[in-house]
Amino acid sequence: MITKILPIALLVSVFYIGSVYSSKSLSKKLEKRSQIFHDPVLDNYLKAFQSILDLRKLKVFVLEEKQINGLVTPNGNIYITRGFINQYKLGQVSGTELASVIAHELGHLALGHTKKRLITFSAVSAISLVISTVLSRLIPYLGSIIGRYLSQVLISGLSRKDEFEADSYAAALLTKSGIGTAPQISLLKKLEKLTGVASSTITWTLSHPSPEQRIKAIRDLEASWTTEIKDQN
Repeated sequence: MITKILPIALLVSVFYIGSVYSSKSLSKKLEKRSQIFHDPVLDNYLKAFQSILDLRKLKVFVLEEKQINGLVTPNGNIYITRGFINQYKLGQVSGTELASVIAHELGHLALGHTKKRLITFSAVSAISLVISTVLSRLIPYLGSIIGRYLSQVLISGLSRKDEFEADSYAAALLTKSGIGTAPQISLLKKLEKLTGVASSTITWTLSHPSPEQRIKAIRDLEASWTTEIKDQN
């Protein structure tokens, strides 16, 4: 039994070391292409988050990228792309909507998603390689394609789960800070227009749930909170 598991464990270790190295390399590249973001409106929201979460410091960086995105790296840096900031300055995105993006990224960080992804990606990649090798012997050429596809489906499924969890964390943080979930929902409604990317009806290979799914989950969460408060009274 051990002899069968050992090769997979070694593969996982190799992929994990590679993922950690790539992650550190990416973090350094992002730091070089970014600067600390300062804005009177957003700074107040950041102070509120910092107080609620009992954080020493909460810094957000502007990443010099035209695309509209927000991300967090395993070392704890939160980035908002220049494209997002430009939309904010043009009035297409409100301060509270941008704050909801930061709250979402804080959710990923607090829930350990960035570090967890390194482990899950390594494990899935190793298992996928084994499956692809076995299938390739049974179904030449197609076997490796099937293996990679299964890997993508699994990783995407885990990623979508993380997105729902980060949305829930952000909803709680926004509510506690007095902002509420309305900006979170309004941003999700305009996300496709802002990014220019329409959501697909085929979701099992996507890393993010559709905006509609995310909005429904947030509203269901709010409804559950309302029910709990009524039950307590």
